[in-house]
Amino acid sequence: MDPKAHSQASERAEVVRDSLRSCALCPRRCGVDRLAGQVGYCGVDATVRWFREMVYDGEETPLNPSHQVYFAGCNLRCAFCSVEEWNLQTDAARPMDPIEMATVIARRRRQGARTLNLLGGEPAVSVHGILDLLAAVDVGTTVVWNSNMYYSDTVAGILEGLADIYLADLKCGNPVCAERLLGASDYLEVVRANILRARRVGDVIVRHLILPSHLDCCLRPTLDWIASEAPGAKVSLRGDYVPPAEGDAAPLTYLDPADRDRAMRMAGDLGLHVIQ
Repeated sequence: MDPKAHSQASERAEVVRDSLRSCALCPRRCGVDRLAGQVGYCGVDATVRWFREMVYDGEETPLNPSHQVYFAGCNLRCAFCSVEEWNLQTDAARPMDPIEMATVIARRRRQGARTLNLLGGEPAVSVHGILDLLAAVDVGTTVVWNSNMYYSDTVAGILEGLADIYLADLKCGNPVCAERLLGASDYLEVVRANILRARRVGDVIVRHLILPSHLDCCLRPTLDWIASEAPGAKVSLRGDYVPPAEGDAAPLTYLDPADRDRAMRMAGDLGLHVIQ
């Protein structure tokens, strides 16, 4: 974290908290009064909730070992979400005390965690509490913003100087798939703009989960966009898709290894900087 931004984290948190009276932290702009206990699309009021923390070695190599802290609530409805229950039943997650969590983070750093990985759900919907948390952690902490990147300009500005690395999901390659798989037809325009903005202020890893049967409609346009608009960006192609038990939107099969190989060849042909 930038020391100046770290010192401003609490002030930024107050600005965001005041905006919760008519919430517009994401493009859905629900307008609910979260301070009064109202809940919008993301499923959380002003109480920031978390449901899991652990040191994990399965992220991209530059991040490991990474201390993951999962926050409940999300502004997308991914048809293949692996933590869906925590986004639909947010009250089951624990309220976060920033000081207590900062103590946990310090302990995890002593145990060998190299990065603090903020994810969910979607951390942007809890950014006010995350700012309180960042104000309490050591300024030397390397902060990873592990996000669907579907958030407002306000959130983008608030994060500047606080997020060292943006682990940016770019899930779909066209509006039709974005609406069908994520429930957000404007996903691409918002996320692409936020990725480009993040590149100007921090280190960015663009992550794409390769979806079975979506190589031509989602993978290829994603890789083409990165090559054209974000040349030199680090790219992570994940082949660990886990199909949901049921549903009619997301693929119900695992990724064929041959399709994983095809994806890597496509990225190589474009000269992309793929990392593991």
